[in-house]
Amino acid sequence: MQDRVDRQTIVVGIDGSRGAVAAARWAGGLAARLGAPLALIAVVATVDFRITAAALAEADIMPTLRQAARRTVEQAADAVRADRPDVAITEQVVEGLPARELVSASEHARMLVVAATADDRISTFLLGSTALQVANKSRCPVAVWRGDPARALPDDRPVLVGVDGSPEGDAAVGHAFALAAGLGVELVALHAWNDPDLLRWVPVPPSNEALAQQEESLLGERLAGWTTKYPDLRVTREVRKSPTAPALLERAADAQVIVTGSRGRNRVTGTLLGSTSQNLLHHAPCPTVVCRTDFE
Repeated sequence: MQDRVDRQTIVVGIDGSRGAVAAARWAGGLAARLGAPLALIAVVATVDFRITAAALAEADIMPTLRQAARRTVEQAADAVRADRPDVAITEQVVEGLPARELVSASEHARMLVVAATADDRISTFLLGSTALQVANKSRCPVAVWRGDPARALPDDRPVLVGVDGSPEGDAAVGHAFALAAGLGVELVALHAWNDPDLLRWVPVPPSNEALAQQEESLLGERLAGWTTKYPDLRVTREVRKSPTAPALLERAADAQVIVTGSRGRNRVTGTLLGSTSQNLLHHAPCPTVVCRTDFE
């Protein structure tokens, strides 16, 4: 895409759905608290499995599609301004493949926000949704918005972060500290220690008691530098003997957003998310922010 955004900008993908408007409102509230500009981007899909670019040109419907996309962006911008008139908003309409264009925008963004709609929940298992593709390939943290559109704005509930000791998990911890500090809310750092995916990051002690002590120490070590950087931030530490995704989903009932790391590089595709992050994207009751480190 030709138009670029800077590294402080929060970018939102707009598709005309109710969820996308709610995602834009959430991102607008976040931008206001963080002092960040907001960019709303609608993508006019020129090629997909149903229709070709040549057919679109021959039918001469591109002007209609562009006009519809502009309306969806304007409506989302109006909704954000109604909540937070102080947020600087740019509106963009581009042409191409939605996931590809949003990933391109993410290269110069602070965060990329997309909505998980009802259609997304079906297509992620069959065809692959834009939200899932973006979460797999984004060059910045991706927030997949899910929740009640009537309660779209950030509030006083805590930020929840999953801590696992992996490079991606460490990136999530840093992002969660900055997010909680910017929102002025509590941070809940949760480490679930009997998930086999997490045990590979630490040597396994000979007893459960020793293992529990080691996992407590791991959590403290992963938070130590960040608690020094954010000394005024209230941080609640929780260690659970539980699979990671169920523990986070249970705790998310009281959170306004979850921050998690991606699984990282996969030998087959190089960009697939892990089971925990995918589980959260499909089932979390609130927005989920996925942080990656395996940029190509």
